[in-house]
Amino acid sequence: MRSGDRGALPSARPGTAYGLEPRLRQWTAMAAAGRVDIGLAALLAACTFLVHDVAYMLSAPLWLDETWVAISTRLPLSDIGRATSATPIGWSLLLRLVSFGGDQRLRMLPLLFAALTVIAAYGYARSLPWRGVGQARLAAVLAGSAALLIPSSLARNDLKQYTCDAFVTVVILWCGSSFENSRSGFRGGVVRKRLAALVVVVCAGFLFSAVSAFAGAAALGCILAVALAERRWCDARWVAAFGGGTGAVLVVIFLVFYRPGLPPGLNSYWDAYYLPVGSGWGASWSYLLTHGRAMSGFLGTGPLWAGVLTVGAGVVTLVRLGRTTTATVVPALLAIMILLGALKQYPLIDERTSYFLTTALAVTASIGVAGICGLLGRIHPSGPVVAAALVLMTFTLHVGPGFRSRNLPREDLRTPTAYISEHFRPGDMVVVAMLSSWGFAYYWAKGTPAIREVSTNLQGYVTVFPDQPDIIVTTDRTPAAARAAIDQAVAAAGAAGVPAVRIWEIHQHATLGELDAFGSAAKAHGLDRRELIPGSLGLLTGSPPG
Repeated sequence: MRSGDRGALPSARPGTAYGLEPRLRQWTAMAAAGRVDIGLAALLAACTFLVHDVAYMLSAPLWLDETWVAISTRLPLSDIGRATSATPIGWSLLLRLVSFGGDQRLRMLPLLFAALTVIAAYGYARSLPWRGVGQARLAAVLAGSAALLIPSSLARNDLKQYTCDAFVTVVILWCGSSFENSRSGFRGGVVRKRLAALVVVVCAGFLFSAVSAFAGAAALGCILAVALAERRWCDARWVAAFGGGTGAVLVVIFLVFYRPGLPPGLNSYWDAYYLPVGSGWGASWSYLLTHGRAMSGFLGTGPLWAGVLTVGAGVVTLVRLGRTTTATVVPALLAIMILLGALKQYPLIDERTSYFLTTALAVTASIGVAGICGLLGRIHPSGPVVAAALVLMTFTLHVGPGFRSRNLPREDLRTPTAYISEHFRPGDMVVVAMLSSWGFAYYWAKGTPAIREVSTNLQGYVTVFPDQPDIIVTTDRTPAAARAAIDQAVAAAGAAGVPAVRIWEIHQHATLGELDAFGSAAKAHGLDRRELIPGSLGLLTGSPPG
């Protein structure tokens, strides 16, 4: 932080360098100020575990998108590269460290990153050069509260890396702000070290969050653009060198850890979230307007104009604080995401995948609110506190319905898997529909699952049990694949010489064609079929084939 930053912690006064007592007073004041900030940030972070229903998160079964993330924790470490799919490999490795809390314990990791995002937002806003410590803390509390309470944050109860995306993005904003020092440029080694720290955060963050590349590009690009605009050619050369090195590292990480697991059909899956540039300017503008209104809902600001005004106030406030480069980063990030949406490379304005962008906008808006409160302080000293309290109270009441939300899809492979495990007996067979394979393998406690690569689903694989031939997994969602699985199970039961055939059938996420094929195959073999758990588990019974 610059020595001229009035919101900074106390610094030594001239003439006291050799006096022990003044130094002790300075250190005591700094320690006291640090304790207050740590306490406020910790209190806000702890509220994460209040506004989310943690008991619900640790009890509700994993749903489909979560199961193909969770299954990586049960696979051998050598398979993790193929199993991560669109999930960053660092996130999959972090999940393995969550070792307690039951089968749904993995959801504690995104919850932890939600709390860390609150702390990062507090630290970022607190580090800005406000007029005084009081205003700095007021801004920090507003920023931390925004990261905590925006509707898209309250909805993040699922086992995905989106809260890590938000955390990495806010940390990059913080690092970019701490780097910026327009008066000294790169004449000091400290500034070069801060730029290096930003580069390290971007590169390391990319292992855990793909959006680190976008936020890093926005930060480094804005630093370079401002240096060029101000004709600081030496500074620009340094930024270009650091930026080029960062790009090279990101490319290597992408080729080694991302590209092998990227599903080939991912672009088609997100087609509705790409900017329709091929349909003309009118369609593109309509898309941005419609999804912009949705984004204002994710922010909790109400109408779109309110979100635009508060974010714009945040940009203006950052400029007034002397953080011109920092002020341009979030608008640049928004522009990058629009460009990527137009190029069909990343979904634009989806609540989950754009959560990092929503958080960056919300934190910027909170800085704008703090700036407006600061202006009110010129009218009356109590103005900032009163205004901030009213804004925070109104915002909390507005987003209150999202507190402790129970918004996870009601999908349950835990119950049918547990039922089979309890009633399974030697000679039984288990047939698992393709999209049920990840959830079944996660909850099936016997043996170690493995990967079988397929080209028939977005993830590119199903999970199987090579050491348990009595478990058969379909590799397609066609009726032919379903019939073939039943035929194989009946043949295996006959070869085993069992007195009666019992085939357990897991068919959650199966198509109507698959379900009809399971029924017709059972009838063809003279087996009775009962639905034990509607939509999830069936049981086929009958005499073994002659």
